[in-house]
Amino acid sequence: MNMTQRERFDHLYEAGKRSTRQALLLGVFIVLLGVIFWFTGERRLAELVGFVLFIPVILFVKVWARTKTLLTFNEAPDYRRLVWYEYWSGMAVIVIFCVLIVTLLLRPEQENILILVVAFNLFAWIASSKIDQKLANIDPEHVTHKAYERGKVGFFLK
Repeated sequence: MNMTQRERFDHLYEAGKRSTRQALLLGVFIVLLGVIFWFTGERRLAELVGFVLFIPVILFVKVWARTKTLLTFNEAPDYRRLVWYEYWSGMAVIVIFCVLIVTLLLRPEQENILILVVAFNLFAWIASSKIDQKLANIDPEHVTHKAYERGKVGFFLK
């Protein structure tokens, strides 16, 4: 699909709003599930559901919506491959977050794992930034994270 950067931003913004509503509905369901477990005496299960499902599910919905939308903008194999790399790096961050939460809930004395998680997240953030730059090099109309964030607050450059 041949679109300007502004049109792509509009599509990404609408997809972001839709995914926020979907994530909110899933979040409410997960919170209710956690409350049910809490009041039935399953405190540990309520914590796991609350922390291990709530944030990762919301993040997954947001990452998936962005990926699906980006894939509609350009059919070039290099562009699509990089979009999928960005998706999988986001999924890796979500999985590492889940491992961290489960570890801290089940073995609180293992707080030294936080250093590894912070290092991995820093690596994933840098990798995502590099992938975003490569996407912009392949497709000049690509909406970078920076352009998207500026556009959300009314400072879209193009």
